[in-house]
Formats: sequence, C-alpha cells, structure tokens
Amino acid sequence: MISLRKSSVFEVFLILLVISYVHPARADKTIGVFSAQQSCPAYVSKNKLTNPGNTQIQADKKYDIIEANKPDQASWYRVVLPAANPRERWISAECGQAQVMTGGGTGSGGDSNSCGVAGKADSHVLALSWQPAFCETKPQKPECKITDPQVYQAKHFTLHGLWPNKKSCGTHYAFCGDVKAQKQNFCDYPEIKLNSTSQALLAEVMPSVTAGSCLERHEWHKHGTCQAAKSTEEFFDLSVDLARQFNDSGMAYFMNRKIGQQVRTEDFLIRVAAVLGSTARDRIKLNCDQGMLVEIQLSLIADLTPGADLEKLIVNAPVQSSSSCGETFRVDPIGQ
Repeated sequence: MISLRKSSVFEVFLILLVISYVHPARADKTIGVFSAQQSCPAYVSKNKLTNPGNTQIQADKKYDIIEANKPDQASWYRVVLPAANPRERWISAECGQAQVMTGGGTGSGGDSNSCGVAGKADSHVLALSWQPAFCETKPQKPECKITDPQVYQAKHFTLHGLWPNKKSCGTHYAFCGDVKAQKQNFCDYPEIKLNSTSQALLAEVMPSVTAGSCLERHEWHKHGTCQAAKSTEEFFDLSVDLARQFNDSGMAYFMNRKIGQQVRTEDFLIRVAAVLGSTARDRIKLNCDQGMLVEIQLSLIADLTPGADLEKLIVNAPVQSSSSCGETFRVDPIGQ
C-alpha cells in the first residue's frame, strides 16, 4: 500500500509537470502572421492597456499570431514579440494586415471568393489622420516635410481613406479591381485619373496628393474599387465631403485649441457626441501612438448618399472596436 501510494503521488507529480510544460507551448501555437503597417503599442492587457516596457510593434515587420479576440472580424490579435517581457502581446487589428491559417479560429479572412467582389459592403469606415502626429511616426514621408503651421493639415484632420467593409471578411474586404494585392510602394499602383476640380479638392484634405507619395492610388485600388456605384471622382468627392463635415462640425476647432497639450480622451468623446450626436461616441475609434492621437476611425452605414449629413450616416452604423488611446493623449503641433 505504501509503495502504491508513493507511485500514485509520483504519477500525479509527473502529470502536473507535463501540463505546466505543455501549456506555454500551446499558447505559442502560431495560427497566422501579422504584417505591421505602422508602429503600434503592444499590450499585455488589451482591456487595461497595460504595456510593460512601452513595447511597440514596428512598421514593415511581421509577427506570429497566437490568438484573436473573436472568431469573426477580430479587432485584436495576440502576437509574439521575442524580445518583450512578457513576449505575448495584444495589438490592434488596425495596425496592419493579418493572414490567418484556415481553421485558426479567427475567421478574419472570410470567404475568399467574395472578399474581393465589389458592391458587397455592409458598412464603411471614414479614417482621418491628425497629420502632425502621423508625421512623428512616418517622418520619411514627403508630405511630412511640410512644417508651415498655417497649412490645412496643421489645423484639420486629413483624409486617410473611406473604406467599404464586409463583416464576414473582417479587415480583408479589399482589392476588388484589377489590382489584387498591396504594393510595397504606393506609387507602384496604376495612376488614377481625376478631373481638375476633384484633384484640387482632394489635394487639400489629403496632403500626399500634392507631395507625390501616392496615397490616393493605394486608397482607390485597395478600397475604392470595392464600391460599385461610384466613379473615381464620385468616390473621392464623397470622401472629401465627409472629411470636411467632420472637421467643420467643431472637431477641428476643438483640436486647434489643444495643440501642444494633453487632452482627456473622455473630453474628446464628449465633444464628438455633442456635435455629431450621442451615437457617435460608440462609433468612433481613436488610435494613438507614442502618446499622441494619430487617427480616428468613424463607422458609417453602407448606403452613403452624396450630400447626406455625416450625423445621419453614423446613427445606424456598427459599433467600433476599442480605442488604443489611454486616459489622455497629446495633440501634436506640426513640424515637431
């Protein structure tokens, strides 16, 4: 009996040892690859936004994905950063592109046969950048050489893009035209033709047009081709109008009064709700980097009628995912 009891204890010990050894290995099982398109904070807790060591993923690098926060349209991915402690970190899906293996459990790729078909969008996202902060993270961009504090991008949110979305495709509803994959350099995309009026309007709210870094080509071939009803001019004219409406609602004025200061995230959200309606608060996502507000992403409905009020396009749009900003953020001035 004594011998049997000792044996049983030893077996239990071995089982517990194996479990404690196997579990970390299971946690690191790769289910996909995340290609970062910008530097972003990497959190140990995505809910509390804890980030020991102020760790960030770096643009143009790839990271192994080991987990997603939900099976469809994941908004957060858990990746491995070998040099971090702890090395398993959560990053926002908006920081790049995720390629998930079949059966990996994220479902972010959707039905590959329909994620490149135009006219299937069930919502949109209007992405607007605070250009001074963007240029802190991408100083090599030609448009970031502009430092005049009187230019449009010094005092207004600028247009990043207008993105048709299809829920089942997650972040992979894109490239619905002849171009089927992202180019390494935006100027490698085929040139797009705009009439002189549309070109001038776009150039003001999208600084890269004048600077020649070709963001408009990327936005058209990746996103614009996925809406079937509008021409190139109509798509960009609508994008420009929506960007202007957001700025003119009072949000540009709010930011101008705070340049160079720390702003409470809650104060920003209160102002958004005041000028664009109470539903806007849950339909806007704030992306921060290095403690600065870099971009906002605003959910809109699928049917974007030209000339419609931005506030009406928000009301029945999908709720946005969590912000990457903490309790406060800095409003960066241009050229610093």
